[in-house]
Amino acid sequence: MERRQKTAILQDLDKKMVFLSGPRQSGKTWLAKDIASNFKSPMYLNYDHLEDRKIIHHEAWLASTDLLILDELHKMPAWKNYIKGVYDTKPSHLKIIVTGSARLGVLKQVGDSLAGRYFSHRLLPFSPAELSQHKLSEILINSNLAGHPCFNIWELSFLASSM
Repeated sequence: MERRQKTAILQDLDKKMVFLSGPRQSGKTWLAKDIASNFKSPMYLNYDHLEDRKIIHHEAWLASTDLLILDELHKMPAWKNYIKGVYDTKPSHLKIIVTGSARLGVLKQVGDSLAGRYFSHRLLPFSPAELSQHKLSEILINSNLAGHPCFNIWELSFLASSM
């Protein structure tokens, strides 16, 4: 499923790094990995994974990496200073996406040293326009939302409103 923000994020990556925030299970990681398919040598690193954390701390990704996705980086102590240093010293071909919870959205309220270095995108669950592209039953079958207890109520109200 194509997310509406994908094109804007790809355009923003040509200018600055992108912070992709949003609630749990809104598809941040999925979208970042989908965007990675547009690059020749992307690298996905999750701060929750011990081996990835070591690579992050040592900035040991390959020099040929053209898209670096840092997932859950906000869990790293002093992550803002870390990503500022990475961004300020990165090679010109390297694009960066940082994904995480709503904590990334707090940056707009804080006048910190990251100002002017990133675009912020807040990803929400599927919009009605995105849902209208596909049958709701297909989305349920291909997602982990099918077992969610509230989703059946939402599905019924969506179906009722579209009739």
